[in-house]
Amino acid sequence: MAIGFIAKKVKAVDGPFLRGLSAFMMNIALPFAFIASLDRSIPRSALPELGIMALWSFGIHAVEIGFAALAYRSFPENQRKVLSFATVFTNCAFMGLPIAQSVGGARGLMFASIYNVAYTVLLYTYGISLFQDKAEPGRWKEVVFNPGIIAIVIGLVLWLLPFSLPDFLLDSIGLMAKLQTPLAMFIVGANIANIKLDRISSWKALLSIVVVRLLAMPLAVYALMAATGLRGMAPGIALLLTAMPAGAQTVVIAEKMDGDSTFASEVVFVTTVLSIVSIPLFAGLVA
Repeated sequence: MAIGFIAKKVKAVDGPFLRGLSAFMMNIALPFAFIASLDRSIPRSALPELGIMALWSFGIHAVEIGFAALAYRSFPENQRKVLSFATVFTNCAFMGLPIAQSVGGARGLMFASIYNVAYTVLLYTYGISLFQDKAEPGRWKEVVFNPGIIAIVIGLVLWLLPFSLPDFLLDSIGLMAKLQTPLAMFIVGANIANIKLDRISSWKALLSIVVVRLLAMPLAVYALMAATGLRGMAPGIALLLTAMPAGAQTVVIAEKMDGDSTFASEVVFVTTVLSIVSIPLFAGLVA
C-alpha cells in the first residue's frame, strides 16, 4: 500500500495506468487467485464446510441489505446510495483474500473465495440496482459469465477431479494467482493518494459508514458467534471479511452508473485507512 501511495504521489503512475491495472486485477489476476485457492491438498471432506461458508456469506449480505434499506433515510439520495452500497459490499476480494490467507493459510484462502460467490452475485444484481431507476434486462448474463464466478466453478471442478493437472499448468496458475496480493495492495495505496482531506464533503456521512462498516457489522457477526457457540473456519473467515473496508467497486460502480463517485472515493479512502486499526483487532478474534 505504501509503495502504491508513493508511486502515485511522485507521479510514477497515472490514472489510466491504474484503471488498466484494476481491470487486469479484476479480470485476470483475481480469477486465477480463486482457482488456485481451491487447493487439492485440502481434502474433499471440507466440502460441507464450504457449503456452510456460502450460507454465512448469503446470510450476512442479506442482513446488511436489510440494514442499509433502513439506516440512511435521513441522508441525501446521492449519499444514501453510496452508503448502502458500502454497507453491503466490502473489500473482501482485493484485501480480503490476502488477509484471509495470512490468518487461515490455504484453507482460509479457500473459504474466502467461496464467500466471494455471494458478493459477486449480489454486486451485479442488488448493487447495480441501487443506482438505477429501473431494472435493466439481461443483467443475469453479468452474474453467470462474471470472471470471478467462472473461476470459482473451474476451481471447484479441478478440486473435485480424481486426478491432478500437470505440474507446469499448476505452476502457471500459482504464479498468476500470486500477482493478486501485491497488485491489490498497490492499487489501494495509489487510490488513497488521490484523496484530498480538505475537500471531503460530509464528515457526518463518513462517520456513519465508518461505524457501520468497521464496527457494527463485524461486531454483529461476532455476537452471533458468541451467542450460538459457533466456531471454526467458516464463521471465523466470515467475521474477518465482514470487517473489511468498503470495496473498491463502490467507486467503480458509482462512476459507471452516474452516482456520486467523489463521495464514494471518500468512503473507500476513510474506511480503508481506519481498517489498518480495525482489521488486526478482528483478525485476533479469528486466529
